[in-house]
Amino acid sequence: MTAIDRHIQFASATAAQPADTISIEVRFFTSLTKYTDSPRFAERIEIPPDTTVGDLVERYGLPIGGISRILCNGRDMNPGSYTGRAFDLGASLSDGDVIAFTGPMPDIPGYCSAVL
Repeated sequence: MTAIDRHIQFASATAAQPADTISIEVRFFTSLTKYTDSPRFAERIEIPPDTTVGDLVERYGLPIGGISRILCNGRDMNPGSYTGRAFDLGASLSDGDVIAFTGPMPDIPGYCSAVL
């Protein structure tokens, strides 16, 4: 067996084995910052590869009614929130994802208000 054959055999054996954990970053904004001890309101965690967004909500004890937006790598993960706040808690996560949980924004008088 040549060195190239051993390398191919090792590479295929390594690729066939699933990872034990994946690494993601979880960020918290507005009223949800109190659910992390991180002074930057973000933390990198190792999780099993079959973890879902719902598992993260449960892990941190986030109140479903207190979440206004969930983003994955900057993309909206709950487009149904415009028509009834239907969160996709079964969405799977991938290695390197950045998940952001945002609470409701406070009302600021005069900000974005229409003047008639």
